[in-house]
Amino acid sequence: MLPSLRLAIYCGVGALLWIVAAATHSLIFIPILYDVVLLIVALVDILVSPRPHDFEIKRSVNDKMNLGAPNAITLRARFKTMEGKGRWSIPLLVRDEPPPTWPVTLPLAESLEAQDAAPKTDDTVVVPPVARLTLIVKPRYESSAEYTVTPTRRGDYRFGALSARYGTYLGLWYRQFRRQADEHVRVYPDTTEVHRYELRLRQGRLRDIGLHLTRLRGRGTEFESLRDYTTDDEYKNINWKASARQGRLISTNYEIERDQTILIALDCGRMMTALAVLREGRGGEEERGRRGEKGKGEQRDDSSAFGGSPSPALLLSPSPPPVSLSKLDCAINATVLLAHVASSMGDAVGLLLFSDTVTRFVPPRKGSRQTGAIIEALYAAQPALVEPDYAAAYEYLMARKLRRCLVMTFTDLIDPTASRELLTASGALRRHHNALCVTINNRDVIDLAEMMPESASDLYQKAMAQRMLAQRHNALEELRKHGVGILDVAAEQLTIAAVNRYLDLKSRTAL
Repeated sequence: MLPSLRLAIYCGVGALLWIVAAATHSLIFIPILYDVVLLIVALVDILVSPRPHDFEIKRSVNDKMNLGAPNAITLRARFKTMEGKGRWSIPLLVRDEPPPTWPVTLPLAESLEAQDAAPKTDDTVVVPPVARLTLIVKPRYESSAEYTVTPTRRGDYRFGALSARYGTYLGLWYRQFRRQADEHVRVYPDTTEVHRYELRLRQGRLRDIGLHLTRLRGRGTEFESLRDYTTDDEYKNINWKASARQGRLISTNYEIERDQTILIALDCGRMMTALAVLREGRGGEEERGRRGEKGKGEQRDDSSAFGGSPSPALLLSPSPPPVSLSKLDCAINATVLLAHVASSMGDAVGLLLFSDTVTRFVPPRKGSRQTGAIIEALYAAQPALVEPDYAAAYEYLMARKLRRCLVMTFTDLIDPTASRELLTASGALRRHHNALCVTINNRDVIDLAEMMPESASDLYQKAMAQRMLAQRHNALEELRKHGVGILDVAAEQLTIAAVNRYLDLKSRTAL
């Protein structure tokens, strides 16, 4: 229990009365009476106010969180008994301890202290990883307040204890207490894109997030049905005999091949530790699509991610600010949606994690559960500061004697040496499977190469950036010349671009 500033002021007034009484040698009874009354009031304030054991505070948190996306944490407080102690509200300042290094975002009105110490946005303030929120505890009611955390790495993490401080009814004392509320959470790859995909699929608006699923219609080889011709149909799909009988153009629908196999190989080596800035946040592709439709009067429609399966209302909330993720994390987020889309189309999906050795292998299987198995395999994957051994990874795959499939390798190349190693390993792989190399370009290097130099230092940086880009271009071109497919995109475009490439290859029966 601590005295408040109000009690200190009252004590100061009492001391001043004693000084005045001592100086005048009269009215001694006034400071005595004042002190007695103050003592009684202070004791009564202690007795009538709630005690620490009268409060119950707890934290509501999803034990599965999304990497790089805001996850909601709710703090709740109430009196243990329905009536509480007394009839008045108590402001309770609760301090939570999320995992270190996780950025915490509080409602601006909740943290006056944070306003002076941290940068602000329009309605929130980002603070170090300590959350302080004020909850107004009332008899017969439960009070709650919410903040968000943004996990920066995958894996297992722990929330610490909850500390609370409150003032007594008359504001003469502060009491504080601490509750052990340790909770363990797992940070998984970001599944926001999966939820967004499912929502847009139900709404028939996949183009809003940049996906071109309609290109698959009628592009298989097995006859399925006849339908009326539409302007986006190819002429070769027109069924002229049926058109002559019906007196109008009729197109033939072909069933898309199913039961195909896609194997996603993730490089967990040194180059994948580099950070990539997602400059347009989590919904870069969707934002570009929405900007293209501004003339149609539609409202901006991005998504926000929370642990578990978000509701459509959350999915339509503003997207979070740009974040920096490792290239491996960007590749993992793309893998999650890619596996989900492929599984939903009846294809078998497998996963291979490798660095200098193979660290994890998930055999290709069909069904919705396979996406969950892949996410479980990815949640603890971390990059290692070693050079990737492409030959060992591909030899491991070929030793599994899989049926012919598309092998999508997420990696990064910066020079011809790494390209030659990948090219040599891909030569043997391409005799049994189709190979596609997916890389993330470095926007910072591209910006340096395109800038207008204003000093000798700028000129040197520009020259070095152009040299790096030239080496990278030559490395990718060498692979392309030898029949290895190449997909080189920015980090914020990776997920949608990878899925679209898969859809394109599937539509051309090139898996």
